Amino acid sequence: MDHDPTSPNLRPRARRQSDSARRYLDVEATTPALRNTVELAAKSVGFAIAQLNVLDEQTLYTLVNIGLPPMSTMDRSITLCDDVVRGGKPAVVSRNRVDATVRQRDILDQVGLRAYASVPLRGREGLVIGTLCLLDLMPREVSDGQLQELEQFASVLEEQLDLHRRVGSTTAKLDSDVDLAGALRGGQIVPWFQSIVDLRTEEIVGFEALARWHHPTNGLVSPADFVPLAESSELIIDVDLEVLRQAVRAAETWQKLRPGLRLSVNLSGRHLAHPDAVAQLQCAVAEADVDPRSISLELTETSAVTDGPLIRRHIDDVHALGFRVLLDDFGSGWSSLERLVTLEPDGIKIDGQLSRLVDTPRGNALLGAISKVTRELGLSMIIEGIETRVQADIALELGCTLAQGFLWSRPQSAGAVLRLLSSDQSPRTSRRNG
Repeated sequence: MDHDPTSPNLRPRARRQSDSARRYLDVEATTPALRNTVELAAKSVGFAIAQLNVLDEQTLYTLVNIGLPPMSTMDRSITLCDDVVRGGKPAVVSRNRVDATVRQRDILDQVGLRAYASVPLRGREGLVIGTLCLLDLMPREVSDGQLQELEQFASVLEEQLDLHRRVGSTTAKLDSDVDLAGALRGGQIVPWFQSIVDLRTEEIVGFEALARWHHPTNGLVSPADFVPLAESSELIIDVDLEVLRQAVRAAETWQKLRPGLRLSVNLSGRHLAHPDAVAQLQCAVAEADVDPRSISLELTETSAVTDGPLIRRHIDDVHALGFRVLLDDFGSGWSSLERLVTLEPDGIKIDGQLSRLVDTPRGNALLGAISKVTRELGLSMIIEGIETRVQADIALELGCTLAQGFLWSRPQSAGAVLRLLSSDQSPRTSRRNG
């Protein structure tokens, strides 16, 4: 049974499938093991193109793409993989296309493909969370034996994805800062970017830079595995500055395509305890032709330092250079209404934990009150962690105008952002019904 409306504790199957799929998107990038399995599947069955896709309720996310330029996301409803996830059964469109539906033929014709074979991937909850699919520009047959072989590769991928989910993207948790320091020297710490949208128009107005670690053997290391370690030492300063340096170089290119596009970068409170903090920031952005007035520094709260004259002087100096300053994760941690007065930031970022409560009476009351305070103080407010259309609509009704979250995009590489901005598509995201 899909959903019993009389049972208030039972979520619709589509929602359960979407929630399960998102657990596997925490990987955020492929590892050599996942990529090798997908590539072997393509070679074994004789196809030129292979993909590992995860699908939530509205979006298809490509974690591995063999034989085509990298892609990150697309609307789930216009993909053949949508049929596979909904039906929970393999789908094949081969040489003669006799069994293909009109929709399947239309989709393949639109992208210039002549053959398609896909099998479902199931997650730990027993629901289909994605697909292993093969595509080709040439007509091909797929025998029953080859389809079974593809299903065997899918079983391997399910185990690999589940391993990622259980232990994270590293083979072992980090217990010292030696590896992290080496990663900084080796250029392995890089920024990924999540879009910030105007809720009134859903136009992309900027991107937040988020630290990622591209490990040479373990793939993309989860921020949860290294950011807390960095924050427990002075290495967080080096991580922040490295991310800032790379992010402004990327933003320099983006702003040539989209003038006025903003960049937000996290900045630990530890910076503000050092006399040369402002000089370090100024040096980090000097390598690119980017106006500091287009950059927002989001002060993180997890490594807060005691308020004092030095911190306030640093914020004043940062303002003098043109940077905007936001209090990150507002609503939790060390931020408070008092700091809106003592530190005089330009705005706040609503914590994602609070965002999850926007469709509850108390959550709405709290968010509405914060929104009123920021408006009266002339501050900007960004709400993060928006995942559903309902949350976005309520946030807008409560006075929030800027937002980010999985509803619009997951973090993506600088190259993926450049492809997005260079495309002929409108910079506006589609308003989806949810």
